[in-house]
Amino acid sequence: MMRGLKRLALIAGVVVAAGAPAAAQDFPQKPIHIVVPFAAGGSPDIIARVLGEELGSAFGQNVVIENRGGAGGSIAAHYVLDQPADGHTLFFGTTGNLATNKVLFKKLKFDPETDFMPVTVMYASCNVLIVAANSPIKSIADLVAEAKKRPGALSFGSPGVGTAGHLVGEFFKTRTQTNLVHVPYRGQALVINDLLGGHLSISFEAVATAIPVVQTGKMRGLATTCPQRSVQLPDVPTFAEAGINDFALEALAIMAVRAKTPPAVVAKLNAALVKIINAPQVTSRIAGMGLMAKTSTPDEARAVLAAEVQRWRRVVDAAGIPPLD
Repeated sequence: MMRGLKRLALIAGVVVAAGAPAAAQDFPQKPIHIVVPFAAGGSPDIIARVLGEELGSAFGQNVVIENRGGAGGSIAAHYVLDQPADGHTLFFGTTGNLATNKVLFKKLKFDPETDFMPVTVMYASCNVLIVAANSPIKSIADLVAEAKKRPGALSFGSPGVGTAGHLVGEFFKTRTQTNLVHVPYRGQALVINDLLGGHLSISFEAVATAIPVVQTGKMRGLATTCPQRSVQLPDVPTFAEAGINDFALEALAIMAVRAKTPPAVVAKLNAALVKIINAPQVTSRIAGMGLMAKTSTPDEARAVLAAEVQRWRRVVDAAGIPPLD
C-alpha cells in the first residue's frame, strides 16, 4: 500500500513539474491587459500602447491598455493585484508608484516589493533644474550662493508632496545644505506658469516637460539629473559637470505582474518585452519623448526597485516629510 502511494506521489510530482513549462508554452491564452496608472495621453500611456501593439503581434493575442489613474497609482495597483496571477494582467509601474509610495504612505495596503514581481525595466527619465529665462540665476553655483545668502527666500514648485519634482528638490537641499521653500501645486502646468510669472524661483522638471520650454527660450536649464547630457538639451550640463557630485537620479518605469505569477511566464514576458524595447524603432520612439530605453532581467529589476526604495527612504527621512494618508 505504502509503495503504491509513493508511486502515485512520484507520478503527481512529475505531472506538476511538467505542467509549469507547459503553462508557459501555452501562454498567453487570452488577451493581455496593461494597466497604466496615469491618464491617457502622457508618456507612460503612449509607450504602453507602443509596447502593447508589438506585444500583441509577438504573442498573437490582443493587448488592451487600461488607464486607471488616481491615488498616486494605488487604484491601478489594487486592480492588478485583484486579478489572477497568470501573467495576463501587467502593471505599468514607475519609481513613483512602486518605490516612493512605499516610503511615503503610512496606510499603503500593498507592498510593492513583495506583492509585485518586476518583469523588466522599460525606460528611465531624468529631471532638469530650470529657471525663467530672465532669472538672474544662471548656474548651479549662482543658485547655491543665492540660497545660502538668503535662506528660505528661494522657492521651488512641484505638482504635489511626494512627487518627483518635490523629492528631487529635497535631495538637492540635502546635498547642497541650502534652505529652499517647497510650494506644492495641483498640476505641472501651474508650476510652469508661476515660474514664468516670477512667483517661483526654480523647478525640477521632468526632461520631457523641460525640453519644449527650454528649446523655445522661455526657460533656462541649469543642470540635469541624467548621468549624461540629454540629446535634446545638449547645452544643459549634468549636475556632476555643474559641481554637484552623486546627484545622478533616474526615475524608472518597470513592467510588473503579481508576485505569484509562474516564473516561466515571467521569463516569457521578459524575453518578449526586452526584444521589443531594444528594437531600433521603439528605442527611437522612447528617445523622442526625452526618455532613455532600458531593459533588464526580472532579478535585476527587483534589485533596482529595492535600491530605489532605500534611496528615497533616506531622502524622505532627511527632509522630514511626514507620512501621507
